[in-house]
Amino acid sequence: MELEPSAKNRRAEPQKISSFEAFKEWAGTERNESELLTFQKYYGVRELLKAGIEEVYVDAPVRFLPDDLKRFVDACGVGRKKFITVLCSAGVGIERSKELLDLLEQSSNVEAIWIYPLLSTNREAYRKAGFQERRKVKVEGAILDRLEEFFEGALEALDLFESSARMRMLFAMWDSPKDKRFFRELVNPKLLYENLEILQRMNLIQEVSTGVYGLSECGENLMREYLYFLDKLRRTIRDLQQT
Repeated sequence: MELEPSAKNRRAEPQKISSFEAFKEWAGTERNESELLTFQKYYGVRELLKAGIEEVYVDAPVRFLPDDLKRFVDACGVGRKKFITVLCSAGVGIERSKELLDLLEQSSNVEAIWIYPLLSTNREAYRKAGFQERRKVKVEGAILDRLEEFFEGALEALDLFESSARMRMLFAMWDSPKDKRFFRELVNPKLLYENLEILQRMNLIQEVSTGVYGLSECGENLMREYLYFLDKLRRTIRDLQQT
């Protein structure tokens, strides 16, 4: 297998993968694909980079020799003249994957084929189709089962904001540092120490003096981003309701 010359335009440069939004603007709009498939590719690219592969391509145009067959690979990394390829499952049938898998497995310079199923049911379908028995294939865990790991604690932070008591505490501290006596009047005293412990563990608050707590720099930034997120969500819902 070899990369087509046009693949140089599909290289995942740092500024193109700095966030999912940046990646989507670069990789997702041109091919008019589903956002879910774009996210899977973003996930796969990040995993390749995490594995220490610096030369990574998305929607890579490749050619299989000697039959000169042209195909697209969702993502691939190149190192030591060997390829590690990534295949995603969103909106893709098993038969399409089999055909591409056969070509990849027959290529001597393809070292590994990583398959990222979206759901555990997709993973089971690959297992039943015998994909895991193929020598080069590694069927990874379902992406939706690994979101917390991928987003590095972001989902835990969202869970934190679901508590009205913690939100009242955070907004109060955003105004100015507050002592425990103030919090006992603001929230259920029985849950006060538990909530303080959680907020400190998440590095959102700090004890500025004995028994007095205020937002940390991280906490201020996260509160600001959370308000932006809520406002964007509000506007999106409003716009959808008006269409």
